[in-house]
Amino acid sequence: MKTPALFCLTASLAVAQVYVPPPAAEKNPDGPAQDTVIRREPQQPNSQPVAGNELPFLDPSSELVSWNGHSWAATDNRLLSARFERYLNEPADDSEEAVEYRDTIAEILAKISPHHEGGPDFSGAVALLPRASTYPGDAKLCDSLSQAIYAAVLSKKDVAKTRALNEAMEQEKQRVIGDADWKSAMDRDSSLNQTAKTNESKTNAQGGTPGTASKPAETPGRGMQSLEYQEAVRRIAEIEALKKSNIAKNEVQLIQAKAQYQALMVQFFVQRRFQHVMMAARFYHQVFSDGDNRLRLKKDSEVSKMLSETFGTSPTVAAIDALANEAIRDIDKGVEAFSFLAERGELESASKRLSEAYMVGEFMPSVQTLAREKKRRILEYVRQSYKLIAALDSKDYTLARELVDELKETAADFDPTKAEAAIAAFTRVSNMHIDSAKFAASQGDNDKAATEIQKAMEVWPQNPKLEEFDQLVEQGSGLARIRQDFDRLLSESNFREIHRRQYEIAPAIQGDATREDAFKQIVGNIFRIDGALEKASEFEKMGQPYAAWEQLATLREEFPDDPKLGRELEQLAPNVADFTKALDRARGFENRTDSQIGSALSWYLKARSIYPDSSLAKDGIDRLAEKILPASAN
Repeated sequence: MKTPALFCLTASLAVAQVYVPPPAAEKNPDGPAQDTVIRREPQQPNSQPVAGNELPFLDPSSELVSWNGHSWAATDNRLLSARFERYLNEPADDSEEAVEYRDTIAEILAKISPHHEGGPDFSGAVALLPRASTYPGDAKLCDSLSQAIYAAVLSKKDVAKTRALNEAMEQEKQRVIGDADWKSAMDRDSSLNQTAKTNESKTNAQGGTPGTASKPAETPGRGMQSLEYQEAVRRIAEIEALKKSNIAKNEVQLIQAKAQYQALMVQFFVQRRFQHVMMAARFYHQVFSDGDNRLRLKKDSEVSKMLSETFGTSPTVAAIDALANEAIRDIDKGVEAFSFLAERGELESASKRLSEAYMVGEFMPSVQTLAREKKRRILEYVRQSYKLIAALDSKDYTLARELVDELKETAADFDPTKAEAAIAAFTRVSNMHIDSAKFAASQGDNDKAATEIQKAMEVWPQNPKLEEFDQLVEQGSGLARIRQDFDRLLSESNFREIHRRQYEIAPAIQGDATREDAFKQIVGNIFRIDGALEKASEFEKMGQPYAAWEQLATLREEFPDDPKLGRELEQLAPNVADFTKALDRARGFENRTDSQIGSALSWYLKARSIYPDSSLAKDGIDRLAEKILPASAN
């Protein structure tokens, strides 16, 4: 509004008493009305949060399961959380088939135990494996174990057959050696006889030639140079090579049989089938009785690292058996702790203990036989926890606050510290940005208002105060329109309407000193008038119309133009006519140029007789008494 127009507006209100303009009108800056139109810019997908992520968010599913030197997140994985939720909805696995299966497993472990009466019953324990494999929950793992045992036994039999063959080959070798030695030393051959020449002169009786004679050879045996002897030596070498080949084959075959069997055992361990690990380990000692129970694992593999870090040395079959037993004990203790915590209503700790036990021992009887009713309580808590995580991640702090309250009521041990700190911090930051945007809008700084609103959205996209700001934005130049309405109502002396719309007008005129002063006067005076009207209404209800009238008459002199005050006085007038007539007559005599104090005093006394507690009559009597007897008044 232009400055001359504002001067005319304030000058026209000089008569009105609800609002008294300042003696020197302040100049309003020239220029058009400060219309403010805020257009919210869409949030940039890559924009950085205003407050960052300095405060941590509560994540009830971030607990880690530490086991054997390694850690696994219990429920922060979609697959794992889905499996855990499915488990929480499953009924207890206590059917007749399940009970029979567990009894069979226990019987197998008892039969194969070294403490079994009469020693381990290997064949009896193996015979029970097909029965156990018929249970669906076994997943045919007992059948796989029986197949591995069968393959190991066949390998052992093949090794035994090869060993018997080597013994037969050794006997053959010794026979060939003995035969060759005898023939080379003792066997004679006439083709090897030699005729020796001599110097003796001897007359042959039959007429032989003098100077010659025949005698046996010096080495009558077959000789080491014969082909037969060489063939015997070749045969001996061939037999020895075959023996060594068979021995090497036995060693490789035995190692392969152990490695294949141990691979299945380690697979059971990784699958958390600890009872199957125990069975496989005890069958191993019966199948391979050579005392070599070192696990043959690939170097630098994950399983090798895990077990090596656990034991500090090369793992053995006995060690993995002990580890399986320890795991079963930990699982049972975890389930026991869960039951205790659930009974006490400490669902947060109970959910952690159950998730840890489930992650390690999903297939253990203590986990599988938990009642569905107990698990359902945990399910409801876990679902609310997931909702809280989602609400915090999506920055829906209204929903997050509701979920925190619900979780505090549900779980006695739920710790809301981090969540409440995050909610309080980010809601406050968002509200501060919105307040800054409103102030900037009232000052006509559209760019800053838009920036502050964008920051508020980034911190808390669903802040309810954003809707309030949206309403102002949707009105276009709503703030300017409200300021124009205020000026119009002020020019019309419609102070009651200004008071009615005070919460709408206050933000629109914020920062304008002239308008703010006028607004404060109007609201404050209307508040006084309404307070007096309420008090007069109470007097009237108590049957004291004179007191009610006098309450309003005093304000009437100060605010002669208030319509509501005037209507109330008109309604009371018939009931207090005698009292008001006496006061009017008294004031008339008192205010005459030739003041008639006696008559005025008599009328004041009459008014007082009508309403003894009248302050107006008392004040009039006191004034006249001071004029009549000034010394006594002092």
